Parts: sequence; structure tokens; C-alpha cells
Amino acid sequence: MMAGLAYMTGPIGRPLRAGTSVNDIMGGMFGAIGVLAALRTREQSGRGQEVQAALFENCVLLSGQHMQQYAVTGQAPQPMPSRISAWGIYDVFEGKGGEQIFLGVVSDTQWRIFCDAFGLHDLANDARVATNNQRVLARDWLIPRLQEIFRKYAVRELQDRFETNALPYAPIVRPEQLFDDPHLNQSGGLAALITETGEETKVPLPAAARVRRRAPAPAAAAAEHRRAYGRGPARDRLFAARDRIAAAARRDRRREKSGGVSSGFILSG
Repeated sequence: MMAGLAYMTGPIGRPLRAGTSVNDIMGGMFGAIGVLAALRTREQSGRGQEVQAALFENCVLLSGQHMQQYAVTGQAPQPMPSRISAWGIYDVFEGKGGEQIFLGVVSDTQWRIFCDAFGLHDLANDARVATNNQRVLARDWLIPRLQEIFRKYAVRELQDRFETNALPYAPIVRPEQLFDDPHLNQSGGLAALITETGEETKVPLPAAARVRRRAPAPAAAAAEHRRAYGRGPARDRLFAARDRIAAAARRDRRREKSGGVSSGFILSG
């Protein structure tokens, strides 16, 4: 809320949380990237690094483009749902039966292709919408006109026609539908995961992890790991290791102050 992202996501007066935990995910990614950079620096210089990943700064980064818009123009940006679109057609439309699909027609060439694909010769020859800027100004009547046309087609028909004519589009998909997505299943984007009850499900993998085709550790194994380190000698070994790491960190700081060489890095934040 305090970094500008919620303000830019919801309509005016209704700040909204993003649709997923973008800040937490990005914090983890930046932490991992920082660790890799620290390791590389240690290889080259022999010095360790302190890696910090902070949620507030992460979220501010996402608002950076809007901050720069204000810095350059002197005008505060409106929230995304309320701002004037840069393109005449960049919207979600309903097809027959209420299913939804996104379509972007962002250039004059795409506009001519779009009109030809749907036989909209009157619009193709309408001087009021000949350019993208004119279509932006005509959105009040143009978008309802297109919506009326799209309701005559099933979303599958619209998708095929957009695909055939190389028009930017995307069906509106719910998270639970992604388990059956052909691309994800064929590309290795989903990996098997065994739950604590022994059932098998699928989890998404980032693109960088698909080379190995490995899923995260099964939940049951993770639970066993937590139980193993929750008490007794195993926990004592864990805390002893933590104390050794902290002692090494203190030695590194002293060496850095005296111009010496560090022995490692610290992950914090």
C-alpha cells in the first residue's frame, strides 16, 4: 500500500492489492540474484558481501515508471483502470455466452487487418478512426460498437480469427484452468508434486528451472525436515552452525575494516 502499487492497480479511490504475491516473489528473486552476484564478487576479489532483499524497496521499483512519468511531465499518473489509454483498442471483450478475451490493436496496420478480418469496411473507411490517436479519442463509441460485434462469436472463434490474422490477443484464464494448459504441459512448465496426503498435483516451474525438470521438494519431505530440526541434537547442530556463521561474519567485518580478505557472505533481510 505504501509503495504506490496498490494505488496504481485499483480505480481512483479504491486502491487494490495486486492479484498475486508479486512483492514476496520478487523479494526472493532479488535475494537469489544478490547471492549469485556476491559469490561472483567473492571469486574475483576474495571479499564477501552482505545481501539485502527488502520488500518496500522491491515494491517501489515496480512503481518506478510512474515516478519517472511524474518527474518528466510534472503530471501525476492516474491509476491504470482510470487512465487514458495509449492505444485505441487494448481491452477485454465478451464473446458469445459471456466468456472473455483480450484484444490489442495498437497500430494503423493492425487496424486495417482487423477491419478486413471482420468485414468492417465502414470502419476501415471512417476518417474519424483512421489513426491510433483518433481511435483513442473515439473510444467512447468505438469500444461499445466492437463489443456488440464480438458477442456474436464464441471466444474460440474469435481466438482463431485473431490468430489467423496475427492480431495480439489472449484468452482470460483462471488459475485452476492452467493445470490443463497444453503449452505448460508440453514445455515442462508444470512439474509433479506429491502432497503430504500422498496425492500428486502439479506446480509451475520458472523458465530457468525447466532445464533440469525438477520440482520443489515434496511437502511431506519438507515437513520431515522441519520436524527433524525442531528438537534434540539435530537442532543443537543447526544452532551451532548458525553461531559459526555469525562468528565468521563478525571476523569478515573486522578484516574489511583492517583491509584484510573476507571469508564469505551474509544473507539478510
